[in-house]
This record gives sequence, structure tokens and C-alpha cells, in this order.
Amino acid sequence: MGKKLISMALLLILATGLLFGDYYSTALFGQNAEEDIFEDALILWYTDSDYAEYLRDAAVSYEKQTGIKVIPTEVSDVEFLEQIQKASTEGNKAPDLFVLSNDLLEKAVLSGLAAGVKDPDGILNDTCYTDASIRAVTYRDRMYGYPLSYETACLVYNETVMEEIAMAAKAAAEAGESGDEGITVVEENPEDASEEPAPELSEEEKAERKKAASEILPTTVVGILDFANQYALPGGIESYFSWDTDDVLYNYWFAGAYLNAGGQNADRSEEISLYNEEALYSLSVYQDFRDFFFVEDDDRTYPDTIDDFMNRKCVFTVAGTDIVSKMEQAAQDGTFKDDYNILPMRMLNSSLECRGLSVTTMICVNGLNENNSDAERFAGYATKEYSKNLYARTGKMATSLLPDYEHPQMEAIREWYEQSVCLPKMIETTNYYILAEMCFSNIWDGRDVNNELKALSQSVLSNYYGKDYEDDYIETPVVMEQYNAEGEN
Repeated sequence: MGKKLISMALLLILATGLLFGDYYSTALFGQNAEEDIFEDALILWYTDSDYAEYLRDAAVSYEKQTGIKVIPTEVSDVEFLEQIQKASTEGNKAPDLFVLSNDLLEKAVLSGLAAGVKDPDGILNDTCYTDASIRAVTYRDRMYGYPLSYETACLVYNETVMEEIAMAAKAAAEAGESGDEGITVVEENPEDASEEPAPELSEEEKAERKKAASEILPTTVVGILDFANQYALPGGIESYFSWDTDDVLYNYWFAGAYLNAGGQNADRSEEISLYNEEALYSLSVYQDFRDFFFVEDDDRTYPDTIDDFMNRKCVFTVAGTDIVSKMEQAAQDGTFKDDYNILPMRMLNSSLECRGLSVTTMICVNGLNENNSDAERFAGYATKEYSKNLYARTGKMATSLLPDYEHPQMEAIREWYEQSVCLPKMIETTNYYILAEMCFSNIWDGRDVNNELKALSQSVLSNYYGKDYEDDYIETPVVMEQYNAEGEN
């Protein structure tokens, strides 16, 4: 189906079959006195309550500077674009702006709801925003929104534990006490330590510990397995690596570099290429991680794995951008006393890359309204000038390039985001997240890697072609990593 036909179909769908009737115009606002507050005001719709305080404060600040009133309004996320379409066509206090996830961008553009931005202040570029976010708001070589925040996953490690392992390894090497298998045994257990506080380390000793830890830090995904082969866990720590294996956001980075879902900007259905040799190899390594670490399937959730990390039960974990606010709170209430950091990783092994998945939230201007110029300037203000307040108000990472970050880990997370691939924007890939999650979950459960990746590819391409699609079979490559031998990290 051509894009023009899709656009016509979307307009028909958006104009009919709505669930909410006059919900927005009557139930939310009423018909009398409250209408006055909307006169000459910009209306901004959003669905995530996490943004409520930030958008309200940004609106107040903007009105003080410009005299232009902005009214942020939280609405239901059910049939969100359809609600905007109905309000816009019926003239019922339609939003001038709305907050949108990048995966819905094509639908918003083709239905005429997202207007192409004119960027009157000249800020939509990679000197003001991260390059990844510029790609996320771009559809078919034109930008349709101002990037606000993002979600992605990154590898986190306990820096204090890594220092303990490194110093024990260094001491053992100097004493010639390494085991026959090349594994350094670390007996230290903070839970069994004396109640007396440890003596304060000098700056020289701190620097020595950090240097020793950096020397043994894995630099590739496979290097984590090599690390586990070479170093024993300190007492009290239950595993080397623990993370939420049910959510594809925290697994995608194993093969994300080779799951091409729409090209560089994730907006071209004709460039979908998911079933390939590199992806098969990467997913085979992913499956090996379960066997290597003897990870069992259970009901453990993302919060459970973060709790384990904070309780010193594992060395490495995979976390979302909320890890900074969670660790900050844990440090304040005394539940986490170690140091942590983000692993600066770019490679699966010496030749294959690893890239995570990201979802970018943007502020779009309603293409069916007339206040586009004023609306666009507020979108720029809320996503750039005022964005220094985003983390404090929401705990979310800003897409704008800030001159400095409150925590150094935030800069490291931004680097993970920069190398990520964004969730695809095409209508044909609306259910891609769910399909990818099923693929990764089935592979983790031990099903055939080739069959699962092929099924993912064929499901997505069948949506694109509008009929069943069959990929030509590709032989599964043999994994050449030496997991059970001492290797280099």
C-alpha cells in the first residue's frame, strides 16, 4: 500500500470510531467559565504523568519571559492521536502541541497531525541536541518535532567491588598465589567485616585502586565472560551478571547493531533487514550467556534486578536511564554505600559491534492548527533552554546537550544513547517492540536462534508487503568464542 493511500486511510480511521465522544471538550473542561483560560493560550497534550510537574513549570517560566500562556493537559493514552484528530476537526480546544513517542511519528505525519518544523530559532541541530535525538525526530529527511527525553539501556557495574577484585588479583599476582586455573580467589566479605569503619584511603591509594580496576574492566560483551573465567566473586556476591531478561529494551544491545529496522533514521520500510549472519551470531552469543551464567527463568522483574545490584548481589547489571536517580536515592538513604559506574562498551567482540535500543519522546506541533509559530517556539524552549530542569523534575534524561551533568554517569548514559538505534517509526512496524521481545525471549528460553530471527523478520516484512513473506535461509554461523578458556577482557 502506497504512503498516499495509507495517509488517506489514516485520516478516515482517525475521524471515525473514536472511543471518547465529547470527553475532552466537556468532561475535562466544562463549557462555561473555564473556557476563558484557554483564550489566546497554547494547549499542550501529554499522556505520561511523569512530565506533569516539568511541563507545568516550563509553561510558567515561558509565560514570564514571553507573556504567552501555555496550558499543559494530561489526557488518556488510549487512541491518543485519534483524540487529537477529533478535537482538531471539531474545534474542541484542540492541542497546539503534543508529546509523542518516536515510534508513532510516521502515523502522526501521514495523518497530518505532526507538522514539519520550521525551526525559527535555528536550534534543531547536533550542537544543541544529541545526534541520536535528531535522527529520532526525523522522518523522510524532514524533522517533525523537538526531542525532549529518551529511554535506553546501559551496562552498569559496581566500581567498589571491581576495585576489590583488582586489588586482590594484584596482591595474589605479586605473591605468586594465583590458582592453577588462573582464577583469583577473593575472600573479602563486607557483611562479615568488623563493625569498625575501614580506614580512610589516601588520594594516592584511591587512584591506585581505580587504575587497577580499569585494567581488568571488560571492554566487550564477550569480555564479561572472560572476566568471569578469570576472577572469583568476593564473598556475599551471588553472581557476576544479573539483569531483566524479559524486556527487550535490556537485551537488544546484544544484536541491535545488525537488526536494521528502517535504516539510519528507522523510517524507511524498504530498508528493513533483520535476518542476517551478523545478527544470528550475536543472538547466539546472547543465548550462550544464559548457559554460562546458569540464569534461571523466574518472575524477577527489572526492579528486582536493580535491588540485587544495590544490595551487592551482582557485579554487572543492565539498567535504564532511571539508574542515576535510583542510585542517588539509595546513596542518600544509606542502602547503597559503594561507587558505581557505566561500562563504556561499544563491541560485542573484537569485530562485531553492540548497539542498544532507544525510545525518544518529542514535542510535536499540531499540523491541523494555526498557532504553529508560537507553538514551535515553546517546543524549542521546553526541550532546550528549560531542559536543564528535566532530570530534577522527572528523573528522565534530556536530549539536549547540556554544558555539564549533575552526575558523571549521566554523560556515560548519553554516550550509550548516541550509539543506539531508535525504535522504528513506520506504520508497518507498530508492533515491532512486542515481536522483538518475543524473539529475544524465545531465544533466551533455548529455542533455535535461526528459526526465531527468521520468524521476526518474516512477520515484519509480511506487514510491509501486505502478504506472507519468506526469507532465504541463512546458515547459522558457528560461535568462535572460547568461553571456557582463559581469555582477554
